[in-house]
Order: sequence, then structure tokens, then C-alpha cells
Amino acid sequence: MMLRGTLRRRGGTIIAAIMLGAIALTTLPVGAAPFDGTRSQFADARFTSVWTRTDSQNVRGGRSWYWGPGPWFDYAEFYRQGENGLRTVQYFDKARMEINNPADRSGPNQGVTNGLLVKELVSGRMQLGNDPYDTDQRPAADVPVAGNPRNANAVAPGYNVFAGLATIDNGYRDPQRLNELVSTTIDRNGNLGLRADLALPETKIVQYNSVTGHNIPQVFWNFMNLQGKIEVDGKIQTGPVVDWLFAMGLPITDPYWTQAQIGGETKDVLVQLFERRVLTYVPSNPEGYKVEMGNVGQHYFQWRYPHLGMPWAAPDPSLPLVYASNIDTGSHWEVYMSNNAGGGTRMTRNPQETVAFSWRHSWDPAMLTLLVDSRRTNAQFRQIYEYDVNAIYSGDFSANAFVRRLTYTDGTQPPPNAPYPGYLPNNTANNYNASYSPDGTKIVFVTDRWGGQELFIMTPTANSPTQLTGQGCINESPTWSPNGRHLYWTSNCDGDFDIYRGEIAYNYEGTWSVDARLVNVVNLTNNNVDDRFPRVSPDGKTVAFGSNRDGNWEIYTMSSASGDTLRRLTSNNATDDSPTWSADGSKLAFASDRDGDFEIYTMTLDGNNTTQITNNSAQDRWPLWAQ
Repeated sequence: MMLRGTLRRRGGTIIAAIMLGAIALTTLPVGAAPFDGTRSQFADARFTSVWTRTDSQNVRGGRSWYWGPGPWFDYAEFYRQGENGLRTVQYFDKARMEINNPADRSGPNQGVTNGLLVKELVSGRMQLGNDPYDTDQRPAADVPVAGNPRNANAVAPGYNVFAGLATIDNGYRDPQRLNELVSTTIDRNGNLGLRADLALPETKIVQYNSVTGHNIPQVFWNFMNLQGKIEVDGKIQTGPVVDWLFAMGLPITDPYWTQAQIGGETKDVLVQLFERRVLTYVPSNPEGYKVEMGNVGQHYFQWRYPHLGMPWAAPDPSLPLVYASNIDTGSHWEVYMSNNAGGGTRMTRNPQETVAFSWRHSWDPAMLTLLVDSRRTNAQFRQIYEYDVNAIYSGDFSANAFVRRLTYTDGTQPPPNAPYPGYLPNNTANNYNASYSPDGTKIVFVTDRWGGQELFIMTPTANSPTQLTGQGCINESPTWSPNGRHLYWTSNCDGDFDIYRGEIAYNYEGTWSVDARLVNVVNLTNNNVDDRFPRVSPDGKTVAFGSNRDGNWEIYTMSSASGDTLRRLTSNNATDDSPTWSADGSKLAFASDRDGDFEIYTMTLDGNNTTQITNNSAQDRWPLWAQ
């Protein structure tokens, strides 16, 4: 179901009333977000409470982590029964916390749940809702269950090799082995063996879980039932450290010995997979750290977001300031990277116009990509391409630097070996202003394929995009809130441009397609002038935009929630437009023709400390920094 527009008059002017249901000025969610510089903060106070119980400095001394030193990624992930099909999640080294229903504060954990991540990693079925069969099928994870990441850990088995030994929904059960010692081994290929030297007394089987049919050794059972210090409501108590069923779920495999590269050594590790966690036992570790929760949160993140790198081990990415210029062509735009010396390094070399619009962020610099609008194959139609920024950094400015073409709606066909087929309606069209979601799993873009200039959403596979707006007028410049729950864009249905905010409500999201709609749409700049080029700040609280409300184009900021707290940042007789935020939210870059031709400038958020970045006789436009 798409967002439709109805026309009505107000004060003699036709305006667009684009909404589904009643327009609501809701308070935007607060908390951390992936790339706003606060990923180590808790996204919800309930997450803080659950973590503090076991892992606060007041209680943890001398024992291993249950969650990890702190959070490092949170987002609104698709979950069918969540609010607008989304739920707030936060990742830790050892697991992921979730709030499926914000109104649910029941139980000792106040509605916080702990995902069945291990089941998903083993089966390859990513859970999409409450129904256990509501899943998105992916390859099972070849991520080591213990030790270093795969690139430094060739010997450890991945989760995928346990598929034939795990209770998922296949009815697999192991026979009861009470009082036996564990000596069975498993290697990276899933081969089982025996090592009598590893049949240690502490591995004696002391429990058999009759629900899933798996044996638990003494060393793990002791850990699951450990008594110790905990912190509850700010008070230090002594009691069960965890409710192991909440924290771990049921066992889905028997325990197995394996080898794993840990640091610079290859060690023997006893591992057992539970629904939510992995337990590991390394006899050579110090006391208090012999048994540990495996790094399931890290492992799952690598599987679900392979393009995002490892935020727990990397600093926030520093993105370069890029812009469009005709300095070398004298006619069409190409993309340049600022070199802070009055000019820039040319990034693209195409026979027709190419302009950058958004980054796919990553904590791995090698995974950075850039979405651009380009007429490189047809001067009549703008299409969307993705560029490999790492190739450009290495000096490859040829056509080989672009990863792939996402849209093929100009009548041409994708090559037979194209990684994705794209979307092929029966007409010619322009596709442009492609904006990656902060987690890199969705793209919102503008197309005129069905009349008007409308917003569509798709996964990076570019299969079957879903239409979000349908007024038959101009919608452009989409930009995401940092937590992925809101979309901001410019619309012109009545003769002037206004900036809108809408909540994205998902019906479905999978690897190959997405179905969504806009709800609770709010006009943030409801007036009779032009307000364009919105960009949301990294913390999600502020929108920067260009407006001609004072007689010429200037840069403004306003509250992202209501459009209030309006501030004018520039004031001159020139055109200042196209603002874009720095990664830390402390500066804006923008384009201005104040020196006679368009150049790129930066300034602080009070409108001061203006610095000219480019200085030439060409036209430098459309800067892109950290969006």
C-alpha cells in the first residue's frame, strides 16, 4: 500500500495532504544510533538494567563477561510484530538485546528479550517474526564458533558445520550420556573424532535436557548456575548471576572439543551451542575465565551485516568530503574528493554527468561504497550506480572502480553476468537520489518510471522496488534518520517545495525484497516558499536544508521532530544550498556562488568559522560528507 496524495485548498493555494491516517507529531526515539558517535551508549534504559545486573564494574571482578564491556551497535531491525514492523535492538560481544514491544515492561527484564541468534547462525534462517517459520533464508554462517575471526582462524569450525548435529526443527536428539566424559572432537569440516587425552574430569555429563535431547557437562552446568554478586536497582546482592534459560535458551547440541586460534595460539576448546549463546571452556585460561560466553553477538553481526565490518574493534569511520565539479570536463559533472588544498581529486571518469548522493557506511574502509546518479550510458536518463571507494582510493579511476549498476530502466539490459538483475518496467525512466539506509540494507530513491517523481524503496539487490509516494508530483532528496525509523524528503505538489517527515512501516523485509509504506507523514516546513535539500544530523535531532524564504537561498537548520527551532546559518546575497553534515555533526559543508562561481565551503553550526574548500573558476556543487 503506497502513500497517496489528495489535493485540497488552504488560503487559495492547493497543497498536498499526503498522509495515511491522522498526522501525528510523535516524539522521535532517543538513544544511540550506528554512526552518530554514541554507539557505546545504551539505546534504552532497560538494556542498561539488564547489562548492569551481571557486567557492571561493581559486581563483575574476577569473572568473565555475560554480555560484554558495553554495546557497540543499535538499530531498528525488521520484526513483523514490532511497532511499524520494527524493533529496537542493541548488540554486545556476547549477544543481542531486543525490545519487541515498547509498551511491554513485564517480567524481571522489563520486556527485554535475547534473540535466538545461534539457531539462526546454524540454520541460516533469519527470524522475521514470532512465527518460527517466518524467516529469511541465507547461507548458514561460516563464522568460527570460538577464537579469532575467520581470516585469522582457519582451524575452528563455523556454525554451519553443526547443522547436522543441532536440534533446530529436525527432531535431532543425542542419546543420554550421564556420567560419561566428553572426548568427542569436531573439526572445521564437521568431521567427528575422539581424543582420550581431553576426557577431563570436569567434562563429566551431569545433566540431560529432555526437551531438546542434549547432554550438559559439569563445567558448563556449574557456570549456568553460578551464584555471585549482581546489581539490581542500584543495590549489590548475592544470588544466581543469570537466569540461564533467559540468557542462553536450551542446548541445541552436545558439547564437542575443537581447536581454535585464540590470539597467536592454537588451543583446545570445549564448545556447546545453545539457542541463544555458545559456551566455551579453555582449560589453559585463568580461573574465572576458563568458561566464557562465546562472542555470539559479534558472530551474528558478521553474518547479518557482512558489509559493516567490526564496530567492536574499529573506530568510527571518517568519510571524505566529495562534491560534483566540471573543472576537467568544462561541461558535465564528475565526482571529486576534497583535498583541502583548494581543489580535489577526481573520482569518476564518465562521458556524461555523475553526481554522488549517499555513502554505504562501514567500519571496514575496504567496504565503503558510494551511490551516484549518472548518465554514463545514456545522456537522456539518470541511473543509479555504486562505486567501490577502496578501488578509487587505490588510484583506479577507470570504469572498473564502479561495483555495479542498480537500475536499468532506460531500455538497456543488464549484462548476462550482472550480480543483480535490476528492475525492468516497460518504459524509459530516470532513477536518482539513491540514499542508503544507515545499516546499508535498504535504498530509497527517486524515479519517474510511473509518472511524477516518486520515492521507492528496495534492497541493494535492486529487485522489485516498492513505491512509497504516489501523488504524481515531485518528490526528491530522501534522507534517513540515524536509527532507520524515519524518512525525510522534499515534495512539490502545489508550486513550492516543502520538507516532510514520515515513519517507515514495514510489511516485509528480506534479502531480496522489501515491502514498506509511509505513515504519520508530517509537513515540517508548511509555507509558500521553497525548502529543499534536507539532510538529517548524525544524532537525528536536526535537519539542515536550503531555503529561499528570505529572498535568496540560504542554509537553515530546524528540529527533525517538529520543524521548530529554526535557525538561519548563512546571510549574504549569494546562493547557499545543498548542506551536508560532517560525521561528528559539528560542521556543515555546502555550495555557494558568493565568489562569482559555485565553490564548496564548510562552517560550524552557529554559522561561523566558514572555510572555503575549493577555489577555482569551475562550478563545484552538491557536496556529500557523511550522509
